[in-house]
Amino acid sequence: MLTMDDCLGLANLEAEEVAQIAAHEHLPFMTALEKGASLLHEPWGDAAVRQMVWDNLCNADRRHPAEAASLMTLYNDTCTRHPNPFDRRTSPARAAGPQRRH
Repeated sequence: MLTMDDCLGLANLEAEEVAQIAAHEHLPFMTALEKGASLLHEPWGDAAVRQMVWDNLCNADRRHPAEAASLMTLYNDTCTRHPNPFDRRTSPARAAGPQRRH
């Protein structure tokens, strides 16, 4: 039987990162764990995880200043753990835009 620690290890995510994905995407923890693991298999997945933590940090900074300090620490840890600088906004597929259908 797999434990939660096993699942987190396989996903290469920390529990706090999964909790932030869950909060950002309005998902249950295990679904967020699966989504996070799936994201990290994409070239832009590291950036997506970092962005979710950043978005939650920005929201907490406005609404819950006491929570913002711990989220800033988590964001810095997430940047260290997931440093891939790939930005999907600058990928060639995005520059081409959607195909027009006539």
